[in-house]
Amino acid sequence: MLSQNHAAGDFPMISIGISEVVGATILLVIAVALSLLIFGYFYGYLESLGYSLANALSGSCEFSIMSTAFNTTGSSITSISIALYNYGSKPCGVSGVYVLNESTAYQIAVSSNCIVNPLVRLDPGQVVILKYSNLNIPYNTNYEVKVVSCDGFAAEKGLGQ
Repeated sequence: MLSQNHAAGDFPMISIGISEVVGATILLVIAVALSLLIFGYFYGYLESLGYSLANALSGSCEFSIMSTAFNTTGSSITSISIALYNYGSKPCGVSGVYVLNESTAYQIAVSSNCIVNPLVRLDPGQVVILKYSNLNIPYNTNYEVKVVSCDGFAAEKGLGQ
């Protein structure tokens, strides 16, 4: 029904909704939330990509354990020899040598200050044999030798392989 004061088609303007400022603010909040969500999702990927790029630009330390040998006395490993080869393009300082099995890690040698005094420094293309004696590691099967560089690169190989 029409009011008596209004002609046909002449209705008062009733505003329903939100103002332009509130609408723009809500859209801005949604855009920021979505961008943070996307950033959070890809952050781990971007971080690893950054580390890979930094290592590629600086030339990371890369070496392998060519072979390992050990001597036993009774039921103990008393000495170990480890041949390392630096196949990378950067000199490598070795910070630690470990013998590992499923339940135990035996620390063979660790540098107290790897930057100044590493256990050994491998130049590119160089082979070095590390020899450690006077050990007392119970002789079991399935040991791994792990050698870690000053910049965190690690190489592993089965003991006696």
